[in-house]
Amino acid sequence: MTEGQIYHRKQSRQPEDVAIARAQIASQELWGGPPRNYLGSDIPKVKAYWNQLPLLNDAQTQESGIEFTTMVEVDSYHPKFAYWSGDREGVRNEDGSAKIKVTITFCNQFDEVYIANEQSNTES
Repeated sequence: MTEGQIYHRKQSRQPEDVAIARAQIASQELWGGPPRNYLGSDIPKVKAYWNQLPLLNDAQTQESGIEFTTMVEVDSYHPKFAYWSGDREGVRNEDGSAKIKVTITFCNQFDEVYIANEQSNTES
């Protein structure tokens, strides 16, 4: 199921991550390179976790990252995350990355919290 499903991506600790988050909001597009973990591959994949961003240990604060929905069908299921890859409807490969169109609904990766459909974003 894709329609209405919320996915999230956690903020990485890379210095350029804030700029990437702003670019993703502007383009309403997410991208991903080849996996470098134990599922390593040379195939670019967009990876995201199921559901909303988790709460931190204090159970009051949401972890930093992006929440989104997409109409693009997931091509690889795992109990914790989903992948989108390949040259197929909704996925394009460009500059060594897989790219999918999304609707970003929430982002708290920088000084302002982005919430879709709000006229102005609020300071965090």
